[in-house]
Amino acid sequence: MKKISLMIFVLLSAGFAYCVDDLMLDTIYLDEINVNERAYTDDTGKKLDTSEVKVIEKNRSNNIADFLVKEPEISLKRKAAFGDSGDILSIRGQGSKRILMNLDGRAINSTGTVGGNYIDFGTIPLDNIDKIEIIKGGSSVEYGNNALGGVINAYTARPDKNARFSAYGTAGGWGSQKDYHNIRGSYSKQLGELGISVGVSHQAADEYLRNNDYSSFHLAPKFFIGTPGGGELIFGYNYSETRRGLIRSNRNDGDPTSDSNPDVAGYNSKIDGDFPLSSGEYFAGGSPTPSMTVIGDNAHWKKTKHMLDVQFTQPISDNAYAEISAYKNIEDRHEKNYADVEARLQAQNSPMDTFDPALTDDGDLVLDRKVVVDRSYGGKAKAEIETARHKLLFGVETKHLKSGGIFVKHIDENYNIGGPNGWTGKMASSNDGSYAVNNSAFISEKYKLNDVVSFNLGVRYDNFSANQVTKDYDDDVFTPKLGVSLNLTDDDQIAFYAYRNFRTPTIPELYWNSNSISGEIEYLEGRSFKGETANALDVVLKHTFPGAGYVRLSGFYYDVEDYIMHKPVPVSYSTSKTRFAAYNADAKFMGVTADTSYDIVKDLSVRAGVTYQKTKKENDPADPDGILEKVDYIPDYKIVLGTTWQAVKNVTVDFGVNYIGKRYYARSSTDVENLGSYTTLDGSVKVKISDSVTWELYAENITDTDYEESWGYPSMGFNMGTSLRWSM
Repeated sequence: MKKISLMIFVLLSAGFAYCVDDLMLDTIYLDEINVNERAYTDDTGKKLDTSEVKVIEKNRSNNIADFLVKEPEISLKRKAAFGDSGDILSIRGQGSKRILMNLDGRAINSTGTVGGNYIDFGTIPLDNIDKIEIIKGGSSVEYGNNALGGVINAYTARPDKNARFSAYGTAGGWGSQKDYHNIRGSYSKQLGELGISVGVSHQAADEYLRNNDYSSFHLAPKFFIGTPGGGELIFGYNYSETRRGLIRSNRNDGDPTSDSNPDVAGYNSKIDGDFPLSSGEYFAGGSPTPSMTVIGDNAHWKKTKHMLDVQFTQPISDNAYAEISAYKNIEDRHEKNYADVEARLQAQNSPMDTFDPALTDDGDLVLDRKVVVDRSYGGKAKAEIETARHKLLFGVETKHLKSGGIFVKHIDENYNIGGPNGWTGKMASSNDGSYAVNNSAFISEKYKLNDVVSFNLGVRYDNFSANQVTKDYDDDVFTPKLGVSLNLTDDDQIAFYAYRNFRTPTIPELYWNSNSISGEIEYLEGRSFKGETANALDVVLKHTFPGAGYVRLSGFYYDVEDYIMHKPVPVSYSTSKTRFAAYNADAKFMGVTADTSYDIVKDLSVRAGVTYQKTKKENDPADPDGILEKVDYIPDYKIVLGTTWQAVKNVTVDFGVNYIGKRYYARSSTDVENLGSYTTLDGSVKVKISDSVTWELYAENITDTDYEESWGYPSMGFNMGTSLRWSM
């Protein structure tokens, strides 16, 4: 069974390497041991030079996004330090709608309308994840659709005949009585023809921002079954349950439903002195009414998610394999809000708003509803054939993107009186969700001309169809890919890629476009809506210092036609009143990155990276005067520096510096916010107590720098913690 699993692993990995050149790929191993104590291998089983291996400790990190913060081409815009599952991560300026996140080859991007399309990083427990791969850009035909920014692949640790077990706990805080903790464990073992790998975790954090407490539980078993003829059948199940308190506005500006105007008196003064000054959140889905927007203490959502998948792989020969896989998502969100009478009185802005404070008490339940977020399913079939000079990959894929209805269990009609419900206070349930289908086919050929030159040719076909409120959407497109790789010397490589990428609209974008073009927003009425088409160029040059490290220089240029904007916009040019909308503009993204990792001496290594990015937004109907010519939230510079020093035997000291340059956010059609640059310093001391026990003390934002990743929401200042890990 071990030989069978190894053969399948090598075949699958070779297929992956075929789809994307190594120069566009970063691999991060999640490990608790010193890199020099482990023989790492690449995707073909070849032993890697340890100076080129990235190993990151799991310490306080709650999810994969936490690991990637120090990658130079990756930017974060979290509202909260724990549990933010919105559009929080971008690669090369492309947010989660333009990034594909896979767990063992299956996509985990959520598709629901209510609450938005996003990558739920909290869905993947870190307990039994062995490595993470980051593919920059959209040059792969297999992952081409909706992956202009790149692909993040996470891989579960495969079982072998020796049982692997780990238990981990960490706790920390940021002052006063507030703290967090994280407990997780994993187990894997091969039992004859059956292999099992399972991870379990529990995380919890007190509220750093007002009312924003967080807790989660994850369970992820996976079964590997050997089949006749050297095949393998894999069954996976991933369960997560998350509770997150909505951030309550802590701005004493007299408007609890909106914190969009810093010129209002009280905007910069606190309501509650125990929490930082911050803007608030509200429940998403349907027309916003007071029960959704006037948030009280203990307002929260509780989300449950089941991800089921099956995969069968069959070697055809020593140089070929076939694979078929299928998946199903089941995600629901249960929302509750509780009354804040004083805040509700502040929100009265019309004589027709007849809210009576005598009929509702503080703390009363004013909203209780269930949202069916995701019922998507899909499948893929692919095969790869390799000869002396050729690697041929081809396959087909179908994705059925489906959300469900909204089921209102309770509404306080007195509290909920508002214009969108006709001043009745009622809130109706809806049984129908949204539905879209994406069918695709892809084929690519890697041809090795000689030991110096290789070509990578491919084409992808996508057909997308959906039905929304006012119209049907149907689109199909071919996207070609071309890559050329040159091995200049044994230590120098260069690669060029030219390709087209097509991004289908997400279900939330289709929904909000359907509303906005139907007359709700004057200047968008009747406008066509298209998927994005990007013409892209990538170039990367890498030099390896044998036994010591590498230095790499890369650049990219993306020209995106019909770039989809999805944000609040003015209802008309003459008013400050806003509505959510989705519509087309045009955008360009360009950047260069230099990064390196180098072992100065045996026990001291350094790592560094610098990225410069520039964006240009054009033909934006919501910004006809070009108030903001940039794309929101993309930093002009990002610089990362770090060092790892084995001070004495079994004691390792690590420091890292992050610099994020200026970012901009269009608050309205006339006002642009400048989120200033900032620098943070992190550090840790790790002590290997025995072969199986490791203790660590770590601190983040040591300089207690004030900064925001997302406008209006301050990030956490100095915090520190300690962890203990036992593995065998």
